[in-house]
Amino acid sequence: MILKILNRTLRVAKSLMTPSPANKDVRYEAMHNPLRYRGEHRVDYKTCIGCDSCNKICPTHAITMKHLPLKKQNIVPEVNLSVCIFCGLCEDVCPTKPEKSIILSGGRYDMLSGGWHDDQTDFWVHTDVPQSYIDSRLEEEEATRVKKELIAKKKAAEAEAKQKEALGETPKKATTTQPDFNKGVLE
Repeated sequence: MILKILNRTLRVAKSLMTPSPANKDVRYEAMHNPLRYRGEHRVDYKTCIGCDSCNKICPTHAITMKHLPLKKQNIVPEVNLSVCIFCGLCEDVCPTKPEKSIILSGGRYDMLSGGWHDDQTDFWVHTDVPQSYIDSRLEEEEATRVKKELIAKKKAAEAEAKQKEALGETPKKATTTQPDFNKGVLE
């Protein structure tokens, strides 16, 4: 009996010492995240290869592809969060390694628990690719194109020289000496 009284007294004293959860202002933060909450999408345009597999696998067609003025990696994904069911298939199917280009990460709980924007366009995860990145990629593509053209011209010239040599023609040698204008001059 005394043990029960001591136990109850201890419980009452412990409850008086701990702060009440009612003191916490929960109007602007979530009490908990649901188990199925996976967050907002993050798209890394630098690692994205533009394979379009995330768009193809999306069951709700929440992903659209934004076109870039590049030859390779000319598309990047953009996600409509008002349609997305946060299944994570886009992240699972992404072939980039070691890190995925589209990831469900972070985000705010209030985007699931109630409206958080009045305008529907604010529910998009836009992939903002800076113009400096696009310019540097275009320069790289131009440099590789020029390099490939020079290699192709060199190979074509070598093949033509081999073909002439096989036919027995002597290739024309470039003259490096100056012509003698004094020849043929009457003295």
